Amino acid sequence: MDKDILKKYLVSLDLSPDDDRVRIISLLSAVIAVCQNDITRVFYKYLKEINFAGTAVYETILQSYLFLGFPRMIEAALIHNEIFGGSFDNVDGNLRKISEQEAEEWFSKGVNLCRQVYGKNFERLKEKFISVSPEMFRWMVIEGYGKVLTRPGLSSIERELAEVAALIVDRRERQLTSHIIGSLNVGASIKQLRQVNEDIKPLAGAETFKITGQLIDNIIVKYRKNA
Repeated sequence: MDKDILKKYLVSLDLSPDDDRVRIISLLSAVIAVCQNDITRVFYKYLKEINFAGTAVYETILQSYLFLGFPRMIEAALIHNEIFGGSFDNVDGNLRKISEQEAEEWFSKGVNLCRQVYGKNFERLKEKFISVSPEMFRWMVIEGYGKVLTRPGLSSIERELAEVAALIVDRRERQLTSHIIGSLNVGASIKQLRQVNEDIKPLAGAETFKITGQLIDNIIVKYRKNA
């Protein structure tokens, strides 16, 4: 069964941790989005066999709740625990209050990263979200960009492309468009975007692959014009 799953979804990639880890992280994000325990379990075993960076796996799981929700993050975390064992020694497992310093850092880092990801569109995004829900914008900046996406362990490019992979699987075109552009804004290449779409095709499906490819092409044309 494990070999069948690897052959269908994973083995054709022929990746190693020294090859291109952003591809592995993006594929992991897509696996979490699909949320089929047999696929998740086999992929974790594959990551363990190639000695892939444990912190990168852990961080990809943690950030998945922002785009996929707690249920899928929890499923991914439980299987991670089953395959890899307990959490990491440097993780503070004590339940404690959020300090004033933490809150200030999450806010300032969140604003800075959000500006970087959205670039020229940040102010327009801010106005739009505040008109819809001020709480939503505040939570997005502090909770999403500040608390989660500025954590060490993954680069901004890795995090953005992981988000792109998850949104492709979930077919969230509005958010996907934003994060394709965001990936380019933080330094991802067009080649990397297309490679992510290609890598997760077996998980996302041929139709989704085609739709996403067209979306990427359209965004790139507009992105180059506005550069």
